Parts: sequence; C-alpha cells; structure tokens
Amino acid sequence: MAGKTSENIKKVSLVLFIILGLVHILTGFMMTSGIGLPYTFIVNHIMDIPFAMIALIYGLSSIKAGFSGTKTAGNKIINILFIVLALLIFAGLVYINVFVPDKITM
Repeated sequence: MAGKTSENIKKVSLVLFIILGLVHILTGFMMTSGIGLPYTFIVNHIMDIPFAMIALIYGLSSIKAGFSGTKTAGNKIINILFIVLALLIFAGLVYINVFVPDKITM
C-alpha cells in the first residue's frame, strides 16, 4: 500500500511540477520582456517557493517509489529523513525570500 501511495504522490506532483514550472518560466520571460509589469513580477516572485517545494516533493517521491519492493520500503527512518530534509529546504527558501533583498529591475 505504501508503494502505491508514493506512486500517486509522484504522479500528482509531476503534473503540478509541469504546470508551476511553465507558469514560472512564462512569467520570467514576460517580466524580462516588459509585458504585463508589475503583475508578472509579482507572480514570478510568488511562484518560486511553491515551484521549489513541488520539485522537492516530486524528487523525494521518485526516490521513495524507487524503494518500493525492497527491504527499506516501509522504513520510518527514511520517511523522517525526507520530511526533515523538505522542512529544512522550505525554511531556507523562506529565509532567503524574506531576509535577502531582491534587486528591483522595474
């Protein structure tokens, strides 16, 4: 059952990764071309943390799905390590977005 859950999370996160990635890249191109400013600037800066987190969820669920069928498939330590890793990366991204100033290019 755990292998099926990680496969489903992997499929859903792939779809979200593609959608968020395309929106993030499209708004980046629009922002550099000066189309739709300041709205594209706002959307582009809002999308960086969700895009990074979905990428992380997709990557970790792919690794976890690769463990299915092995002895370590139901290992709680691996689950805890993945959760701690995701929380540390999320905290780092929030720290960078809040405390590191952006260059305003408008």
